[in-house]
Amino acid sequence: MRRVLQLVVVLLSVVTLATGCDFFRKLAGRPTSSEIEATREVIKLKTASPPAPVAVRDTVTESPEVSKEPVASVPQVEGKKRYYIVMASFSSASNASKYAERLSAKGYKPELFGFKGGFTGVGICGTDDEAEAKSSLKEVKRQDFCPDGVWILDRNKR
Repeated sequence: MRRVLQLVVVLLSVVTLATGCDFFRKLAGRPTSSEIEATREVIKLKTASPPAPVAVRDTVTESPEVSKEPVASVPQVEGKKRYYIVMASFSSASNASKYAERLSAKGYKPELFGFKGGFTGVGICGTDDEAEAKSSLKEVKRQDFCPDGVWILDRNKR
């Protein structure tokens, strides 16, 4: 009897090591790890942010008389640079201003931008040269105050 018990323990150990917990979960009628992961993906898709609203048709630009030629890049606003490193975005404009003051104290010249949804972005290191913007981004990422997720804003791309 003792040998049989030892054999059962050894077999259970081998099965557990070879197949993991999914074997026992399946025996108990519980979901396996692959089923749990599939459920997580479904939940992520259901809770993902809704797609952006579709823009209303512009009847002036879609009329047959208007040329379908590609439009040149959007002209820059006078006094503003094309590229900025966006440090943060806030739903409150006052919080964005406070953060801009903190960046000013660090020696940067921050700019505030309005984004869709009422958010206010805080950008630094304005330039018209893309390569310079990329090198500035690398330099800023090395700073101890730099948050995760900083990115480069191209004002000409809408």
